[in-house]
Amino acid sequence: MQFRSILFADKEPELLTETPVFFHDLQLDYLLERILEPVKGYQTEKYYYTFPREEKLILFRQQVGKDMESEELCTVLRRFCHRLKESRKIYNYSLKSEGEMQAAAYHLQAASLYWEAVLELEKKLGGCSLESEGMLGLAGYVKQHLAELRERGFAAALKRADEFFSGLSFQLSVDTDKLMVEESVEFQKNYFEELAELLGQEPERTDTGIQDIFPEPLEPSYLEQVLVRLLKKSRPEVFREIKEFYKCFPVIYSDTLLRFEEEVQFYLSFQNFKLRTKAKGYSMTTPVISREQGFSGRGVYDIALVWKQEDSSYQVVANEFTMKNRPSFFVVTGPNQGGKTTFARSMGQAVYFTLMGLSVNAECFRTPLFQGISTHFEAEETLQSNSGKLKEEINRLIPMMAQNQNRCSFVILNELFTTATTHDAMIMGRKVMESFLRRECYGIYVTHIQELAEETEEIISLVAQLAPGEESRRTYRMLPMKAQGFGYSEALVKKFRLDYADIVRRLS
Repeated sequence: MQFRSILFADKEPELLTETPVFFHDLQLDYLLERILEPVKGYQTEKYYYTFPREEKLILFRQQVGKDMESEELCTVLRRFCHRLKESRKIYNYSLKSEGEMQAAAYHLQAASLYWEAVLELEKKLGGCSLESEGMLGLAGYVKQHLAELRERGFAAALKRADEFFSGLSFQLSVDTDKLMVEESVEFQKNYFEELAELLGQEPERTDTGIQDIFPEPLEPSYLEQVLVRLLKKSRPEVFREIKEFYKCFPVIYSDTLLRFEEEVQFYLSFQNFKLRTKAKGYSMTTPVISREQGFSGRGVYDIALVWKQEDSSYQVVANEFTMKNRPSFFVVTGPNQGGKTTFARSMGQAVYFTLMGLSVNAECFRTPLFQGISTHFEAEETLQSNSGKLKEEINRLIPMMAQNQNRCSFVILNELFTTATTHDAMIMGRKVMESFLRRECYGIYVTHIQELAEETEEIISLVAQLAPGEESRRTYRMLPMKAQGFGYSEALVKKFRLDYADIVRRLS
């Protein structure tokens, strides 16, 4: 198979450019900002917005992710991207340059940087232990691309122009009434190296022998223009060779490698995020996709909460769960502020990372191949809507429950219908779950309505736990058991001294 994409193999998906609606509920928008910090300058968001959807593509990404655990490989790819970025920057100068000679010189510089970058990539990839189809495909493509460039005469023409250009040197002498330009082959001394040695620093090394004859991009000074005109008269073969290269090779980049440069930021950014999460003391693991073996997780934690805790001594509580080998709903009840929403969010995050082909926030995670994620978290009533909160909730549910929506999605419902009566909320809640179950969806429903947690073949009751004998202390663990019928809000009121007597005492 011809290598095309390190993210989508041989597919051409339509990339989403708008943030998915579930991102805010799962705090993935916050996480994405942290993930993309090291790759600013690239438009990587769209790759995090677009699901690959096919199991073979998810496995394809997981294999690439395994290879990316090698710091050596990440260093190689980061360096290649950096050099390609520099080459493209100079190439853009050539496109914007008004002078023909200036454009040709920048074009040659960009081509030289590109050639050196691809040569180094081929060499370094050969020294890495690659196992994934994606990375092996890339290595094969780079070899093929270099062979094609050599066959087209690109390498020979670049070398010839480079030799001419590198041999161009001159000495500028300034007197009181005259300025002399003198060609000098011996005028090769690099005073920057001497200065670096004097300061005890390593001198900067250039990536190519070609040097910029226009230090100020796009705006050469009058003196520089005069110098170029004089040199064109004395050494016309140099400038002829530069223009000839520009004419013969107007296109210097492989579209496939330009696409790779953009797409690989997805892996590089997440690998950095993964290492930093592990450094905080939390596991990240490769999930398993298998509908036959059910839906389960161990050590699943809210990764957004981990990143929001600046105090390293704070430990985010992880949970485990097991769901039957059929579409089902967890109904989570228990004490207020007991971690129910955090648990639901952690499951949603793990499902999202799985569907993206990435490592997940858990010690172990097994899931069916969901076709998407739908969430409905409690939101504040907005004055601009001119409608009540209940109607706003129903309006948000309508597109989620539409019959043309994906089957076998993962659904998270958090505190629905809180402004309705308990009886009405119970009836509507059951109707909503039944609708999703008919579409073979799995889900989790966080609610204060105990009756919704009555267990059936498709409903599993989970209860947020309290510390034994301490109603005011939450453990933030969810266990399968019958709903207890208590919210324990009174214990919180007393703990934080918010009962009527305390409030009156503070106000008086």
